[in-house]
Amino acid sequence: MSLWGFCKKVYRVCRASVYQIPKKIFLAAENLRKDSPRILLISHELSLTGAPIVLFNIAKILKKNNFEVMVISYSGGKLAKAYKEIGVPVFIVDMIYADISEFVNLAKMFDLVIANTVVTYRAVWYIHNIVKYIWFIHEAKGFETDLLPWYAIPKYNCPSVVEVLRDADKIYTVSEYAGQIMSKYSDNVQIIYNGLEDEYTNLSDTKKTSNKLVFSFIALVGKRKACDIFLKAITMLPESYRNKVTFKIAGRLMDEYAQKLKKQYSNCAEWIGEVTDRNKIKEIYLETDLLVCVSRDDPAPLVVTEAAMFGVPSVISQNVGSTYLIQDGVSGFVVPTEDIKALRDVFGGDDVDGAPRDQRLGLFGGEDDVFVVGEHEHMLGIDLLHGAG
Repeated sequence: MSLWGFCKKVYRVCRASVYQIPKKIFLAAENLRKDSPRILLISHELSLTGAPIVLFNIAKILKKNNFEVMVISYSGGKLAKAYKEIGVPVFIVDMIYADISEFVNLAKMFDLVIANTVVTYRAVWYIHNIVKYIWFIHEAKGFETDLLPWYAIPKYNCPSVVEVLRDADKIYTVSEYAGQIMSKYSDNVQIIYNGLEDEYTNLSDTKKTSNKLVFSFIALVGKRKACDIFLKAITMLPESYRNKVTFKIAGRLMDEYAQKLKKQYSNCAEWIGEVTDRNKIKEIYLETDLLVCVSRDDPAPLVVTEAAMFGVPSVISQNVGSTYLIQDGVSGFVVPTEDIKALRDVFGGDDVDGAPRDQRLGLFGGEDDVFVVGEHEHMLGIDLLHGAG
């Protein structure tokens, strides 16, 4: 086959698979029950990270309340299996190249579309005057620094993200911190906090097995999450103190920057790596005395909410949107962003005397405290539906 013939074949394959939404997706939508509200969730990816997990939690709540749910994602990931396990069909569709009219026809088969994160702005634009929708935005400062330069240019039959935001009439963000950023681009921004199903109340064993004080960093290891600040704060502690406490890092190394961090600070902490098993994650929380989330930009990290559910206080930076959960010095600590010394001071440095964790930290800790979020009190998914009105 000539090079020209090969290129034509590749073009035909790409043209057929990229521009046309597979018929099986329409069939799956058609097979959803007609006697219940039908909800289409649009995710930018299916990774085991904050925004996709929040959308998965919404799907679980909707299913629990007898809604029919289907998911379209721009790219795949490990959450695909989790969706299938709860009976939610999930499909990968590259919305950059998908046929617009076909996508609109698909969306019309549902009573409501929930688009997750600002990355889905093209999908929002295609349906915004046609189908009832909610745009659930998780981004904050990173939208302006990382995404806006890419999305500010009109392309793929869609205007700039700024215009889409201006015209959108149902935008929710996850915290006041995120809301302050997005309100610069839209007058229709509301806030709804992340919530969780209660995984704490029915645990058979919630006792900490180690007598050591444990500080845990649970997140993707990268620059935005400020793992470097965590590690540098550890190095400022006296060696005698560091030998009596434990520092843990649980999360996937995002890039070469993260790889270098691990190599440089390999002896500062216990590097666990990415944890996909939910029971193992629970074990880490139950062994943790203080969660460390001092990101450079984090609209509403799910780990802080999860830690609260398990009775674990957190130290967060001022650029973390979880201040609705953390009262400085009472239910956790709030430190200036990128302030290594302030974080070091939270860690302490005096001798650990083996006292219970609530005494050592001077904070609450345990099954009866204020950190337990409970049975998803605000019913995130249902609140979103009410907001669609």
